[in-house]
Amino acid sequence: MLKIGTIGTGNIVSEFIEACREVSGVEVSCLYSRSLEKAKIFALKNNLSVRIVDNFEDMLDHIDIIYIASPNGLHYQQAKYFLQQQKHVLIEKPATFLAQELIELREVAIINNVFLMEAFKPLHLPAYQVLQENVNRIHPFLATFHCNQYSSRMKEVLLDDYNSVFDETLGKGSLYDMLIYPVELAVALFGPVKDVKAMSHKLKNGVDINNVVLLRHHNNILTNIVCSKAAVGISDSEILSYDATINFTNLTKLETIMIYNRLTNKTMMLPLAAEHQNKMYYELQHFVNIINTGNYPEMQRLLDYSIAAIRILEAVQVNEEQQGELLNEIK
Repeated sequence: MLKIGTIGTGNIVSEFIEACREVSGVEVSCLYSRSLEKAKIFALKNNLSVRIVDNFEDMLDHIDIIYIASPNGLHYQQAKYFLQQQKHVLIEKPATFLAQELIELREVAIINNVFLMEAFKPLHLPAYQVLQENVNRIHPFLATFHCNQYSSRMKEVLLDDYNSVFDETLGKGSLYDMLIYPVELAVALFGPVKDVKAMSHKLKNGVDINNVVLLRHHNNILTNIVCSKAAVGISDSEILSYDATINFTNLTKLETIMIYNRLTNKTMMLPLAAEHQNKMYYELQHFVNIINTGNYPEMQRLLDYSIAAIRILEAVQVNEEQQGELLNEIK
């Protein structure tokens, strides 16, 4: 039985705990929070009877895996600490702010004979395999990805009150918290990127809230991305080729996938296997399988996607600065 410790008390951790109850061979054994009182309330809310701690050292003898869902800017140091203590590490996206940091973490994992993975949900869903197979079949040249979700914190943001997601050192707003989804999916589906163009809207504190990004992949596929944490998106994502168009809904969950055939002028809904209601089940199950089989090549493959995506986010940030941002603030 692999024992899991968690860092964080947000909704994503509650979802992860439910996934742990569905995956065989694991159990949550320890919960960390800087506030013991807050952690106790969280444990009660999630029907957890586990060890509750407010420092990392008290976790070490009670866990095999650490799940890190702290603010983005804390991921690197926390992951490095646990890897050096020979604990397997599952980090929420984005794994780090810098690609070089994730490369270093990968090396630390290998040196300490443990495993590291970014908790990037879409790549582990059964629907992703259906999407990938059909992308390979139609030979696309252009894609448009929409990833727009109105932040639950927008009321505070509009009053210039920024929580960790919109903090310039802890979250970096839409650039890292949301844009990672379409960027990493594009890398996985279409391959490495050779050119990046980007513009953004920024909040008063300089953090991104809306992004428009254009990627040119090495195979010359173009991916156009629209990403916002200030609006509810209703447009689907599309992948275009000469004879077919793939349409899919909810980029983070891949809920439905359709394909239009130009030659027959017909649209078909692609059959998707029944999935677990909790989508985090799949990434946790995959990570457990990697650990149990000692599958370092699979760890490397997935981290290659994560590293490539973070490199692109770094390029987006530089490109925005070079091009000049749209200066009208969200109000």
